Amino acid sequence: MGFDAIVIGAGHNGLTAANYLAMGGLSVCVLEQRHIVGGAAVSEEFHPGFRNSTASYMVSLLRNEVIEELRLEDYGYKVTVVESGFYPDSNGNYLLLDGDAAHNEAQISRFSDSDFASMEVFDEIVAKAGSVLSTQWLREPPQLHGGGLHDLVNSIKLGLDIRKLDSDDRWRFLQLLLGPPNTLIERWFESEKIKALIAARTTPGNYASLHQPGASLAMLHHAVGEVAGGKGDWGLVHGGMGAITQAMAASAQDKGVVIKPTASVTSVIVDEGRASGVRMEDGVELRAPIIVANTDPNRTFLKLVGAEHLPESFARDIEVFRQESASLRINLALSGLPDFACLPGTEIAQHHRSSIMIVESKDHVENAYQSAKRGIPATPPIIDALIPSTIDDTLTDEPGTHVMSLLCKYMPYDLADDKHWDNEKERVFQQILDYLQRLIPNIRDILVGYQCLTPLDLERMFGMTRGDISHGKLEPDQMFSVRPHPDAAQYATPIEGLYLCGSGTHPGGGVTGAPGRNAAKKILRDR
Repeated sequence: MGFDAIVIGAGHNGLTAANYLAMGGLSVCVLEQRHIVGGAAVSEEFHPGFRNSTASYMVSLLRNEVIEELRLEDYGYKVTVVESGFYPDSNGNYLLLDGDAAHNEAQISRFSDSDFASMEVFDEIVAKAGSVLSTQWLREPPQLHGGGLHDLVNSIKLGLDIRKLDSDDRWRFLQLLLGPPNTLIERWFESEKIKALIAARTTPGNYASLHQPGASLAMLHHAVGEVAGGKGDWGLVHGGMGAITQAMAASAQDKGVVIKPTASVTSVIVDEGRASGVRMEDGVELRAPIIVANTDPNRTFLKLVGAEHLPESFARDIEVFRQESASLRINLALSGLPDFACLPGTEIAQHHRSSIMIVESKDHVENAYQSAKRGIPATPPIIDALIPSTIDDTLTDEPGTHVMSLLCKYMPYDLADDKHWDNEKERVFQQILDYLQRLIPNIRDILVGYQCLTPLDLERMFGMTRGDISHGKLEPDQMFSVRPHPDAAQYATPIEGLYLCGSGTHPGGGVTGAPGRNAAKKILRDR
């Protein structure tokens, strides 16, 4: 059977692109190397009787347009807003913030008389900046050179969106976009507890120093999100993040899309400068005039296509495109509920149902980065955590049991002293568990199993270069019209017929669906 388009990778963006291409009348085949679709947005049993999102674990950035146009709710997509944030530390201090201003003021006033008012202003500035960025997400970024009417229109729209901000907001927008996070933190806040919270917020999932200009872009990226109409909210998907991609797959199959798991692509076939098909691991060749790669830029161009088919300067630029998120992912299977030292109790309470961020101080963030930069896993890391079973009881088989997600930040791909992750994983995991025990004294008592995925494991499992869940660092020189390269930032590539649809393109990482939707629109416009 012949196809109009072949999509490499059944992650959420690949499935999104396949849906829209099929809606545009194309016959589409999606090839996935793993036995299950979903890419990093997948739910799996990691211990008998315990299921969880394997890699990504919360939703905020998934575009409403994608949800509505693909009718994901009709295929089982259901999300619950996580309404509060819990910020404990090993000194017994904590913040528990939610949507109630009076409650939050009382919480923050324990540490500062002025930081609540400062946070309100700061959050408003971030929200305004995020609203400007949000309008760009479903637009193809304009070309840096040449371009046509489409590029001109998008450039004008961007200018008009920025002009909606007053002069002070524009200045603050540029500070957020280009300034170092530390400057922002010291400008706005006085207490060490709030500085720690903001320091961790400014570089979410970004492997960067607090003193690095432009490192706050990752925070603005996440400020774009919303759940059920709530700007900046985060949500828990029932059934785990895999429920999103299962819904996408079902929607695509109803449109006639063919999805093939355990179908690993080893190369893109290039004939006289044009992509004409793919070659599989078993030697089978599939042909199509359109090839859509949901793989990251390094893997797409340097492994699947090959530098010999690319302009020399382009290939060199892709080689130095920075891919590294320095994250380690842990799923814990628990026989009971974590009992936090700062808020004791093993009955489900608000803090158990919150998004949890464990950070000791602003210096903790910077020291963790500096450690990882030297090839030494941060001890302790910055930890984003969640106990999703307190909201979704379908994740475990036995009542009273729980799963806990941990995203441990500042874990380098390359280890110092020629150490290897396969030999270091258990030691690092035990160090993290020792640290957790200071905050959760019963954690070892209730632990019955776990899954620990290092940056190397993430690369092996999901095909993400250097374990980078964003397919490229979220920094100003790797965003918008240059992501991943000026000659591939509009989803088309120097290889005719080859398109990109993954997080390595505009607008970047996260479970958004935007790159997939944008790429499909571009492909259909080019036909």
